[in-house]
Amino acid sequence: MPRRGRHRTRLPFRLLAAVAALLVGGTAVVLGGTALAKGSDGGNIISSLTGSSKSDSDSSDDSSSDSGSSDDKSSGDDESGDSKDSGSSGSKDSSDGKDSGSSDSKDGSDGSDSKDGSDSKDGSDGSDGKKVKEGKDGDNTPDEAKKTDDQKKKDQEDKKDDPFPGRDKIQAASGDDFVDISNVTPNGNRGEGGEFAGGTSSVACGVSDHNNSDNFIAAPGKKNGAQHVHDYVGNTSTNANSSDGSLNAADTSCANGDKSTFYWPVLRDLNGTGDDVGQDGGSKDGNVGSILKPTSVSLAYHGHGDQDVQAMPTDLRIITGNAKAKVQDGDNANAKYTCTGFTDRVTDKYPICPTGSHLQRMLDFPSCWDGQNLQSKDGRSHMEFPDSKGNCQDGFEPIPALRMTLTYNQPAGKAFSIDSFPDNQHDPTTDHGDFENVSSTTQADATANCINKKQTCTNVAG
Repeated sequence: MPRRGRHRTRLPFRLLAAVAALLVGGTAVVLGGTALAKGSDGGNIISSLTGSSKSDSDSSDDSSSDSGSSDDKSSGDDESGDSKDSGSSGSKDSSDGKDSGSSDSKDGSDGSDSKDGSDSKDGSDGSDGKKVKEGKDGDNTPDEAKKTDDQKKKDQEDKKDDPFPGRDKIQAASGDDFVDISNVTPNGNRGEGGEFAGGTSSVACGVSDHNNSDNFIAAPGKKNGAQHVHDYVGNTSTNANSSDGSLNAADTSCANGDKSTFYWPVLRDLNGTGDDVGQDGGSKDGNVGSILKPTSVSLAYHGHGDQDVQAMPTDLRIITGNAKAKVQDGDNANAKYTCTGFTDRVTDKYPICPTGSHLQRMLDFPSCWDGQNLQSKDGRSHMEFPDSKGNCQDGFEPIPALRMTLTYNQPAGKAFSIDSFPDNQHDPTTDHGDFENVSSTTQADATANCINKKQTCTNVAG
């Protein structure tokens, strides 16, 4: 009996001990959950997923909790990352050239398209054999995998429907894109065209009549179809909606009344501020800095090869170079830069010219025409460049070879670049030019006649 009594007396203590154990366990769960939310490195996972800045309690030198992973270039690189427009005007942060983060970043609140997402090398396999995103909390459930696939599909659809792609890849030109002109070998990379013979006929059309980010040849009817700003001379009406008829009815900046349109991407001084900050074609597409007007623009038609040139047909459209050369492995690139006083040194990089010398861009257009088409679907196949001797291959007729030479007062150092598509990151090889011949038949005949007679003519009458 006394033994039973002692047993009864200890029962409340056992209950109290059990309750205490439960309380201690609950505290451990709460503390463990807090530790998970903070992350093993102390970073705030919620902030990381939403793209917001770190909390005040985070370490000031802890970069691992920035929006996106450490190799996610959406924080600064034009060509990389998955952020859509980074929520800002698209201009780069002046301190490091990086775009600010935003809540519409694709590595944003649901983390559905971050670079350590469903195709991550350290992700675990899902039930369908595909890589599954390993979330910050280690959740690799089939539901999460399905959500990731759905989001990726939506992202692909969004990109397909995006009227202005590539804005998640904005970046400045790199230091490797520049070269001291004294280090360029004389008679270096001359690209295609430029093998001239016979006479020369030039026309004076001013240095810059107007600007816009359209391209009626490559993207007809699409406002901001170029996603970079063009300089125009000649026809004063050129824009996205230009047509043969509208160009013929418009005015011109050319001294002889030639209504042809000539255009190319602008050059910018990166130390300046453009008037298109926050606008399409401007900082929204990664094109920042003040636009530099050329000090001179030479528009000259040349002969080439050992045959007479034919008169250039009215409404013929020609392009040279490739505005997307960087992302298309250099296909059709034809960039040519030099400096005054060093014109025997031609490079496809931005040249650093010495004091007293001026930057020049040379845009040589193909001058062999198929004799039938005034334009082609790809903008190129109706035209060919001549061979190294200046002759056209069989089936193509020689017409005057247009060269545009643009001269600039160059900003000091490497603080300049041409405008480009955002994902082409101001690569100097993307330099290009566009042209439509709207001269009168009288002017076209006079130009060909001048060249074939080996004369030098200026502003032939129409």
